[in-house]
Amino acid sequence: MPRKTPVKSSRKSLTQEKKTPKSSFLKRIFRILFKWGVIFSLVASIPFAGWVWWLNGQVVSRFEGQKWQVPSEVYSAPIILISGAPWKKQDLENLLEETGYRFGRNSQKVGWAARSRTKVSAHLRSYVDHLGFHESERRIFSFQDGRLVIQALNGDEIDEARIEPQRIGFLYGGNTESRQILTYDEIPKPLIAILIAVEDQEFYHHWGISLTGIARAVVVNFTHGSRRQGGSTLTQQLVKNMYLSSERTYTRKLTEVVMSLLLEYHYSKEAIITAYMNEVYLAQLGSSALHGFAAASQHFFGRPVNELNLDEFALLVGMVKGPSLYNPERSPNRAKARRNTVLAVLKDQGRLSDSDYKRLIEQPIRLASKQKERSVYGDYLDLVAMQLSRDFDEATLATKNLRIYTGVDIRAQRAASIAMRRQVAVLEQRDPKLKGLQGAMVVTDRLSGQVRAVVGSSGQHYTGFNRVLGAVRPIGSLVKPPLYLSALATGRYTWWTKIEDKRLRFNVGGQIWEPENYDRKTHGVVHLYEAMAKSYNLATVSLAQQIGFDRVGDTLRQLGVKRSFTMHPAMALGALELSPFEVSRLYQPIASQGRSSELGVVLAVMDQNDQLLKRFDRKNDVPFTDALLAVTLDGMTKTPKIGTARAAQAAFPNLNFAAKTGTTNEQKDSWYVGITGDYSSIVWLGDDDNVPLSITGSSGAQKVWIDFTKNVNPRSLPDGLPNGAARFNVLDNKFEMAADRCEDKVSLAFILGTEPKESSSCFWLF
Repeated sequence: MPRKTPVKSSRKSLTQEKKTPKSSFLKRIFRILFKWGVIFSLVASIPFAGWVWWLNGQVVSRFEGQKWQVPSEVYSAPIILISGAPWKKQDLENLLEETGYRFGRNSQKVGWAARSRTKVSAHLRSYVDHLGFHESERRIFSFQDGRLVIQALNGDEIDEARIEPQRIGFLYGGNTESRQILTYDEIPKPLIAILIAVEDQEFYHHWGISLTGIARAVVVNFTHGSRRQGGSTLTQQLVKNMYLSSERTYTRKLTEVVMSLLLEYHYSKEAIITAYMNEVYLAQLGSSALHGFAAASQHFFGRPVNELNLDEFALLVGMVKGPSLYNPERSPNRAKARRNTVLAVLKDQGRLSDSDYKRLIEQPIRLASKQKERSVYGDYLDLVAMQLSRDFDEATLATKNLRIYTGVDIRAQRAASIAMRRQVAVLEQRDPKLKGLQGAMVVTDRLSGQVRAVVGSSGQHYTGFNRVLGAVRPIGSLVKPPLYLSALATGRYTWWTKIEDKRLRFNVGGQIWEPENYDRKTHGVVHLYEAMAKSYNLATVSLAQQIGFDRVGDTLRQLGVKRSFTMHPAMALGALELSPFEVSRLYQPIASQGRSSELGVVLAVMDQNDQLLKRFDRKNDVPFTDALLAVTLDGMTKTPKIGTARAAQAAFPNLNFAAKTGTTNEQKDSWYVGITGDYSSIVWLGDDDNVPLSITGSSGAQKVWIDFTKNVNPRSLPDGLPNGAARFNVLDNKFEMAADRCEDKVSLAFILGTEPKESSSCFWLF
């Protein structure tokens, strides 16, 4: 009987043989698919890896290079408060408020001030400029007989105190982006805490992305069938703002996630939060985008971000969610509600007590005054750009966040702008034919020549046409002080010298020119100081003829006139055409008594790390002695006392100042120069179409100067004269020194050696 076991075994073996080919085939297919899958994955990973590598380069290069293209910031000069200077208590309070100081019960904190009935105290801010670091200081200001007294807390009297330079604008590109860069140490820690509490509570614990946040966003988006939530961390928000477009696609989201991981891999949390604080978009101001909490603090509150209160921090953090929606200038109620929501989050997280929460949500939103708009500096910024164009290219100024320190005086600038606008409006109201009257004004530091204020238009805002530079017009009688200086320089003339004011005729190129006085009269024999003070044309032309017209032309060039001109008799009465800026430079050597000749605009340029790039020093070579210039300036003080500027003297009866009015043919131009102890000011009024006007230098430009000077606490010119010059009382009708008892006498300045050699006691027996 056959054995079954082998047969059974044979069947099994057979069965196995039948199945082996199929199994082997599947295995081979699997091995092939696995092999090619691995190969495909490896191949596919190459572009992915390359993409990640490329993203990594983008992250590092932008973050370690210049993160933002920020236009250069332009700063004013510090405001120097000097003990003994004329000040009113209200004026100082207004100045502190304008520069962002807050008044409270005391001035213990930096940026705060306090006031009593007779005194003001302020904790002045520290600052850095081209001269170095200036520490914060707490000072007490009192006012004695209209004079400022500055004291330390211990009662010691201080010579001066300084209010930090104010940012007055940007150079190039400032109309597209506004930003101030902070370092990590400069960011208030409460602001960081509030931002993280509201926007990303896990910021210090994640690696750039929040998986729970992403999962939550996926659920919300899937439920609604559209992309409604992003689940972004602060790191992702920073990546989106710094590197990516605003499109809302899953591809862009993937890119955002990868770049966020890379950013966290390379940089610390401190570096990331610092970049976020400087990058975050918070408002659109016309064509300018406002970025960063520092710039937002200055715009909305007028103060540095480190001086804000908790509720103000909450307002700015609340704006992150919707800058346009929660803009406090446009939607104050909505902004307040959002601020209170942020405060509620802080309370719920235990960061804010119930009592503090209730107190803070009742706080009104106090925004900076609209008077802090910087449009009044547009004309000044033209001068800044003009000066810097010689040393810096426009791209650098537009993107490198340089800090440009200038000499502009914010008090003088505002006073000049207001005076020009106000007085032109008054003149237009009195005479409708003056509608469209324009003006320009240049104010310089009398001693240093630093330009303190510039007004290029009579309009309220910057117009784009700067008449300080562009209005080149005949200067009229403003040519006379340099002409009389030319006569005094010969040594043959003094202010006492007499000259005849009589009619003259000149043959100029075959045509007869007969000058006239403004009143169409002649005035006989007059002293030089009278002829200039009363602006007698005939006497002036006669003097120019005696000393030589070419000599007058040489004097004008030596005083700083760089524009080419041909000297002829009419030049002696102001046919010379100059811009207000050029006239200001012409008068600077006289005003400063030889201390300065060139005008200064920019003092220094620093980079964003406070490193000095360039300091601007000016040559002050004046080819005239200090004595001659001082005597000329002293002669100009007669114009307010007895001449065409008597209205200005009436406005300031106790002020000793120099002045000169100017009116051109057909009264097409109204000019005025006024020189006090602090400022040398040039004012021009005219029509852009160069038509005749109904105003003169006295009735037009002088009024602008009076208005301006009333608002800058003027100081008198010093009584002293430099070596080589002195004042003497001289008889009016005889060239002799006059005793005190003499009645018919006048006080005049002389270059030593030209004064009278004899004297009179004015003692008569009968």
